[in-house]
Amino acid sequence: MENVRLTAWHFPSPVPIENISKKKRPIDFTDTRWSAQLKESLLACRNGKTTNEEVFRFLAITLLMPRTKKLSLNDYWSRDVLIRTPIFGELMSRDRYLMILRMLHFSNNNVPSDGDRLHKIRPVVDPLRRAFKNTLVPFQNLCIDESLMLFKGRLFFKQYIPSKRNKFGIKIFVICDCETGYILDFIVYTGLKSDILDQNCEFGKSGDIVSTLINPYLENGHTLYVDNWYTSPALFCWLHDRATNA
Repeated sequence: MENVRLTAWHFPSPVPIENISKKKRPIDFTDTRWSAQLKESLLACRNGKTTNEEVFRFLAITLLMPRTKKLSLNDYWSRDVLIRTPIFGELMSRDRYLMILRMLHFSNNNVPSDGDRLHKIRPVVDPLRRAFKNTLVPFQNLCIDESLMLFKGRLFFKQYIPSKRNKFGIKIFVICDCETGYILDFIVYTGLKSDILDQNCEFGKSGDIVSTLINPYLENGHTLYVDNWYTSPALFCWLHDRATNA
């Protein structure tokens, strides 16, 4: 199907975040992603002997780990001159980090899960998704694809995809702004009960994933890029009728 270019819309640079400037600290920008509900969930997971500062130090260490990859958790606190990264020990001791990691808990066990496979982390996932959407107004070009987050533990909806670099993991469907690479929204795939809206059209599951993620950005002249797994004439016509290229 030939692309129909919609040129009536103007896409400036992404809308700046209110009250954020070069003079602000990194935590000021982080606060724009973390809603009050998400902060409450993070702080509620601590026990009586864990301070608020420790919770945020724990989170900072966890976010830093993928940028300085090691072979094991213990290696981040190694004193070996060849592999040591002192900042981890300066922020928190290894034993303290592992204890908080073992005790981390976000859900209320007294509340029924109602079949929600993400109920253990629902207080974190939903506020994060809302914060990602509200922080940035994207450029014209958007992209939807799946990502496999490495995970080798026991989990009902863990996926095995031989073609991926990390063959075992949790599948996540992501919509990104092509200009910046910024993640606008994501869906954690948990099987039939994933957070995917049924459009009651002949899209199939892949088309429903696209329609769910692109929904807030319809009628704005965006151009969406997807691979052949998501592509169908029905989906592209549906997008075209809503002023969206594909």
